[in-house]
Amino acid sequence: MLKRILSYIFPITLSRQSSPISGQLTVTLLSGKRLLNTPNTDYSFGSLQRILRFGLQKIGFERIQKQKNVLVLGLAAGSVVETLVEEVQFRGQIHGVDIDPEVIAIGRQYFHLDKIKNLQIFLCDAQDYIKNTHVKYDLVIVDIFQDDQMPAFLFAPAFFSQLKKILSQKGVILFNTIVKTKAEAQRNQNFIQFFSDQFHIDRFPKVEGENEILVLS
Repeated sequence: MLKRILSYIFPITLSRQSSPISGQLTVTLLSGKRLLNTPNTDYSFGSLQRILRFGLQKIGFERIQKQKNVLVLGLAAGSVVETLVEEVQFRGQIHGVDIDPEVIAIGRQYFHLDKIKNLQIFLCDAQDYIKNTHVKYDLVIVDIFQDDQMPAFLFAPAFFSQLKKILSQKGVILFNTIVKTKAEAQRNQNFIQFFSDQFHIDRFPKVEGENEILVLS
């Protein structure tokens, strides 16, 4: 209780550990809320939660409530799952995929991932998961980062072509990207141009500053 009160005055570090995949992972208590950060970005909760909430709002909470299942690629500590369950009131099945066991362990210890009854966690590579799953998803959330960097495979044609195969007929993809340089802006533009004949793409730049949300349907 004392730490929670003090966190409204200054941030309190609850845990700091290193991951070979994500780098240094820090759990901080700030203004009564736990956050998971890497050296250069917010990994779960904080601004990331606001960014993905923005994307979900653009899709429409009522639309998501009617869906049967959601796939989260890049689960981390599960801030988007909290939004889905508590704000959107989504009651369908949520499958969360993450490659980093350290992040998942932190999510379970500090963010109560195991208490979310409609969440099933898969510890594996996102590319392998989408190649092997037989589930058709109504919503796929792509939020894959290593610190503040996005792996190159996310923008390779094969990845989203495979995602399209596991998307239901009226499904939608929420793709969180970061744009800090001209090269990254051009990368996103090339991606949109390539997939414009396969998806309807809505583009929302400068969300919380440097993030760009893409909604593909």
